[in-house]
Amino acid sequence: RQAALDHGARPLEHARAVGVERDAAGAVTGVEMLVGPDKTRHVVHCERLVVADGVRSPLGKVLGREWHRDTVYGVAGRAYVKSGRYDDPWISSHLELRAEPEHAGERGELLPGYGWIFPLGDAAESEVNLGVGALATAKRPAALQLRPLMHHYASQRRDEWELGSELRLPTSALLPMGGAVSGVAGPNWILVGDAAGCVNPLNGEGIDYGLETGRVGAELMATSRDLASAWPALLTQHYGEAFSIARRLGGLLTVPRLLPTLGPLGMRSHALMTVALRVMGNLVTDDDRDLTARLWRWAGRRSVALDERPPFTA
Repeated sequence: RQAALDHGARPLEHARAVGVERDAAGAVTGVEMLVGPDKTRHVVHCERLVVADGVRSPLGKVLGREWHRDTVYGVAGRAYVKSGRYDDPWISSHLELRAEPEHAGERGELLPGYGWIFPLGDAAESEVNLGVGALATAKRPAALQLRPLMHHYASQRRDEWELGSELRLPTSALLPMGGAVSGVAGPNWILVGDAAGCVNPLNGEGIDYGLETGRVGAELMATSRDLASAWPALLTQHYGEAFSIARRLGGLLTVPRLLPTLGPLGMRSHALMTVALRVMGNLVTDDDRDLTARLWRWAGRRSVALDERPPFTA
């Protein structure tokens, strides 16, 4: 955003995109905005459009984006909490997420999900982002209450992160993952990041995919006149195999009793966790030729071949 402003872009603050204007070929010629507290209608005309409006993607829906829930998806909640470590340089994540126990002194049930805390670095607010997430499928929805689980997770991490007692602005959302969306591009528009379902099914992470899709999307827009086919093809090239195998593995984690049985054993293995963190963290590159990278790519190719609906397809 700042780079755009530095190069002459004009910001339109407190605006919500609610619709589009199109030409006969289906290209977007303008985006309808509701601006300010009085919701004044304003149309921003455009030659190209990048839709980066998050997991719900209301403008994406207007353009025809569809979320297919037959593969694993996330159920997540987050809040902001005062912390003595608001400027800490580390992100904290916990793969062993447990529900609140029924009785004092017991350990809660192990959930197919994760918890996270990351500092915001804002001295004025001195807050961290704290959240929890769990995996689900259409056949095996996540049966958990997010807000009580966030409070429980905060209580577990309170001393370590010097957390305050209030969870500010708690929100929750369903997260399309692993490219489980179609309709991600048109003649002159593309969806990027969370809007395009670019969320890692194994850890719920989407920030790096937002940055990556923004960069490669801008490069594609500068060279291609056929975004409707070129953008899904590029997303598939970059993420299709990894997303396919990751959402297949993520789906396994929702099988009852599988995670409580195998999870603690896997977490005690340094070698297994090293491999797991590498593939879960989107850290296997095209240039890697070691055994883990070769097996991951082979599994991805096999997984795509078995998919009834590969990533980014209808």
